[in-house]
Amino acid sequence: MPVITLANENKTIEVPVGANLRRALLNNGVSPYIGFAKIINCRGFELCGTCRVEVVDGKGASARREDEEQTLISSTPFYARRIEKNIRLSCQTSVMGDMTVKTYPKVAIDKERTKEMMIKSGISAVFILLFGIFFLAMFLDMIKII
Repeated sequence: MPVITLANENKTIEVPVGANLRRALLNNGVSPYIGFAKIINCRGFELCGTCRVEVVDGKGASARREDEEQTLISSTPFYARRIEKNIRLSCQTSVMGDMTVKTYPKVAIDKERTKEMMIKSGISAVFILLFGIFFLAMFLDMIKII
């Protein structure tokens, strides 16, 4: 059975081949979450990006898929993250062999992508505002007719 070495916790855990890393951590009293994410998270459905871990020795980890990478980079509507290749979502990582994992990895903000996101969200906000004003005007016009 593969052994997961938890660098920050000075702990090792043994799990069956193919075990989900998030579930293995939680079953052994180690939370991949920090702060409010311990309470508010997607419960392993690859939506929030809060169960990030750093796979220091990743030979025993399943490959990172493109949808996992997208969740890691842009799971927040306010900024984009710069994610190294060894940062993984524990909920999307299968344990295929021995590995060393660090919980609570630090990630940097990707300033260029964040700027692009802000511009796109600003444009979206303008369209939503105009759409709302249009329907409000129609509603007020309907009230006047009745």
